[in-house]
Amino acid sequence: MKTRVHFHEKLNDLKMDVLAMGGLVEEAIGKAIHSLVRNDRSLAAKVIKDDEHINEKELVIEDQCIMLLATEQPVAGDLRLIISILKTIRDLERIGDYAAHMAKATVNFEAGSLTLHEDIFRITEVCVSMLKDTLKAFSSGDVDLAIAVKEQDDIVDSMYLQLFNEFLSDMKSDPFHIKQVSALLLVAKYLERLADHITNICEEIVFMCTGKRKDWAK
Repeated sequence: MKTRVHFHEKLNDLKMDVLAMGGLVEEAIGKAIHSLVRNDRSLAAKVIKDDEHINEKELVIEDQCIMLLATEQPVAGDLRLIISILKTIRDLERIGDYAAHMAKATVNFEAGSLTLHEDIFRITEVCVSMLKDTLKAFSSGDVDLAIAVKEQDDIVDSMYLQLFNEFLSDMKSDPFHIKQVSALLLVAKYLERLADHITNICEEIVFMCTGKRKDWAK
């Protein structure tokens, strides 16, 4: 009995580590956008440097999961939890990469050369809110919340498409600023992609809690 109690304590520690990693990723997104807004190269450099910590966190959690799989031979819900954690940290790591890519837009351009489009702020707000709620759903096992977050991905896709069309029009009408507008378009694309990874995590939460793979295409 003590052995199983100790095992479940380790599982709980793993969940806490995933939430801590999620917090680092959420912080990275906010700092990346702020670095763009303020043309703060120092903050951008910190986001890029701190991405290494997120990567290291992924590897540590992955090693812990593998150790538990090898030594405890978990079944049913415990096994689903570990599998879901392995997939979740991979998506969190990718989201962290996108935050670092956004920060590089600040480093690569002269101060004042980038002016963020208002809709980029809106997409960022939606993405950060999605990530917050996803981490909350992961922590509490809230399937309904995970599904609700996943459905918000359509909002991000729609906002990105609108921005894409606007930026395309801007580049045609003002070729002199193609380089700057292209950079902003990349930032918008990174946000759209990280939202996709958030929805991946939501799918894993549903599987983790129900043991079923939902057909999201329906």
